[in-house]
Amino acid sequence: MLRSWLLISLGCLLLMLSACGWQLRDTQQLSDSIGTVYLSAKQPHSSMINDLAVAIEAFGVKVAPTANQADYSLMVVDYKQSRRVSALNSSARAAEYQLNAQVDYLILDNHGKTLSPLETASAQRSYEFDETDILGSSNEQQLLMQRMHTAIIRQMLTHLENVTNR
Repeated sequence: MLRSWLLISLGCLLLMLSACGWQLRDTQQLSDSIGTVYLSAKQPHSSMINDLAVAIEAFGVKVAPTANQADYSLMVVDYKQSRRVSALNSSARAAEYQLNAQVDYLILDNHGKTLSPLETASAQRSYEFDETDILGSSNEQQLLMQRMHTAIIRQMLTHLENVTNR
């Protein structure tokens, strides 16, 4: 009796979670209609482009080696990242930093026609800086930059899917 009640409760919980639109992060798939995508950038071997290529393939879309072999091209025009002090401690030293990252990009079809005007994907995070634990603060900054890359890539892929489904 207890086991069946537990199974029914678990089933109801899963049904409620799926009904509200909740899903695990990075579990969505891109549409099959996208086909193949070519990535181009000023710095083709930067960590952002490598992360983007991995994410595209993880979402079930193939990355083409040349623009001629792709259905769409994702052209990264500019990538900027910055860090600024956002709070000071009582000694007038940095107590908190704000990280900003921004990618300007275009989406082109296989004939080189622009499907979307220049778009910008951006992310912003803040972290507390502890001058007694500089290594820990540096690690936190790197982790936040990785999360910002992931957020920017997710924005770009969502936009790519919206443009290609028109």
